[in-house]
Amino acid sequence: MSEKDKRYIDPELEKFFKENKEMIERLFKEEKDRMERLFREEKESFKSAFDEERSRIEELAKEQKKKAKETAQGAFDAFTDPEVQKHFAAMGMEFMMGMNALMKAMPCPDCFRDMADKAEEAKKSASENFSKDSDRKAPEKVEIKSTPRKTSSSKARSSSAKKKTSDEDGI
Repeated sequence: MSEKDKRYIDPELEKFFKENKEMIERLFKEEKDRMERLFREEKESFKSAFDEERSRIEELAKEQKKKAKETAQGAFDAFTDPEVQKHFAAMGMEFMMGMNALMKAMPCPDCFRDMADKAEEAKKSASENFSKDSDRKAPEKVEIKSTPRKTSSSKARSSSAKKKTSDEDGI
């Protein structure tokens, strides 16, 4: 300490610190121990609150995943319902007939009119076949199961394998 710093120290205060050095050190040590204990308690409290929140969020994520799967399954069931498919097929046929009528009404080469006539014949044939098939029992609903995700390199290999399988199945 420089001489300038020493002249600002109160002699009585200095005397008090020298006489009570052990007591002051003990007080500092007790305060340090108390602060460390409080820090540990707060750390444990924070960790338990964090763990509770994490488990709550994980449970919420599981519920949301389950709801998403149920919604996707419901949408798939709606699209694959035989009654819906029957209407989609009828809608497609009506669209084809509208395009056929449009091609016949427009000024165009004869080859377009021939194509429209062939489309008309195909529609009649499909309609007759559909009427015959509608007398049969409707197929049962298909159960969809999720498959594990694949990496991009294995996706390319599996998609070519799936294509071969679907070609063999006639899909």
